[in-house]
Amino acid sequence: MDWKELGRRIVQVGAPLLGTALGGPGGAAVGSMVAGLFGAEPDNPADIYAKIQTNPDAVVRLRELELKHEEALQEIAVKRAQTETERELGVIREVNQTMREERKSEHWPQYSWRPFNGFAFPLAVICIYFVLPLAEMPVPVVPQWVWAGWLSILGVSAYHRGKEKRAEVGDANPGLAVGMINAIRGRS
Repeated sequence: MDWKELGRRIVQVGAPLLGTALGGPGGAAVGSMVAGLFGAEPDNPADIYAKIQTNPDAVVRLRELELKHEEALQEIAVKRAQTETERELGVIREVNQTMREERKSEHWPQYSWRPFNGFAFPLAVICIYFVLPLAEMPVPVVPQWVWAGWLSILGVSAYHRGKEKRAEVGDANPGLAVGMINAIRGRS
């Protein structure tokens, strides 16, 4: 068991801020506070959870600890959400930069692979599953991973293309993670 798993289990017990903090970057520090409540080894999430399970007052004690340190735990949750948001934004920026570079490209393969795949996928489905049976020709067995991979590529490229188009028209939807951070801070 690691700190994230212990955090998930403590959330289920009824201490969501405490559990969220345990699953974050400072999980070991928060874990040592929880360990102190139950006389467990501070570096052993499994031992902490075992002591929590055997203590009949565990839920009350965890909630008291959570309420005592509520402000600090909320700050940890906000920092964790900010870190995750920054990481996601970094990935999105890299993908968008790649797409912008491809769009500037003078070479047709770089700027046309997305539309080609978008048109080729339904054409392949129609030919394999409709045209071949109508022509009384054997239908090949296409491995599931081929369809999953192809659809994954199409889905990711369509998502990022749509996001890029929304940004061009001024849609300022901040996304789920940023919206959560703003809600926690009390912003609209």
